[in-house]
Amino acid sequence: MLETQLQPLCEKGVLVNTIDKELIDPIIEPDSEKAHRVARAAISAVPVMGGALVEAFSSLIEPPMARRKTEWMVQVTEAINKLYQKGFVTEQDLQSNEKFFTTLVHASNVAIKNHEQEKLNALKNAVLNSALPDAPDDTLQQLFLNLIDSCTSWHIALLKLFQNPEIWAKNNNHQFPSWSMGGLTAVIESAYPELGNEKDLYRLVWQELFRSGLLNTDGLGTTMSASGMLAKRTTEIGDKFVKFISNPNI
Repeated sequence: MLETQLQPLCEKGVLVNTIDKELIDPIIEPDSEKAHRVARAAISAVPVMGGALVEAFSSLIEPPMARRKTEWMVQVTEAINKLYQKGFVTEQDLQSNEKFFTTLVHASNVAIKNHEQEKLNALKNAVLNSALPDAPDDTLQQLFLNLIDSCTSWHIALLKLFQNPEIWAKNNNHQFPSWSMGGLTAVIESAYPELGNEKDLYRLVWQELFRSGLLNTDGLGTTMSASGMLAKRTTEIGDKFVKFISNPNI
């Protein structure tokens, strides 16, 4: 969570409260920070070399950890300020929104442990979507945050691809070949050529998405028509997850 100060901003003649990014100060200690603190204490107990080892450990871990925390908080602050400025929510709305607070704390703890930008964007979007009136219920939000925590950027990429391959191609300026028949593997490798030599990897990712109930197709080995290759493969819950981790276009 963030300890913040609100400052007035005059926009189109209306006073809007926004968060001052210069005063960002985290008060929630993520699990990774607790682990670091425990490790420091353990190393300090080592005879003779304890102090030196603590300093070496601190110099290795603390700078990137602090950077991650600051970068995450700035991103979230900028996004929340947009909600304020465009009138989607007010400071009072968020202060009384327990669902939003829970999601923000959960997402922040997950964000500190990750470096993949796709996952960080998903977490930021989840925070924003949790503040809006049509946010998923508490159970779905927590399930979705757990999914973000356990997945990789490839899980997110394949899910978005197969929500609608043709729309994905349009949005990403991609041209699929003129297939007559083929399999879903051809769609994946056309969209992401870097996965061409990583069949075992993307098959595993696909299976995990299917087991999580986000995709409706078990295997990738079936040969089908071109229309079948480009058909929607996400489930209803998969669509809700994609919406939750996507930019709400505020």
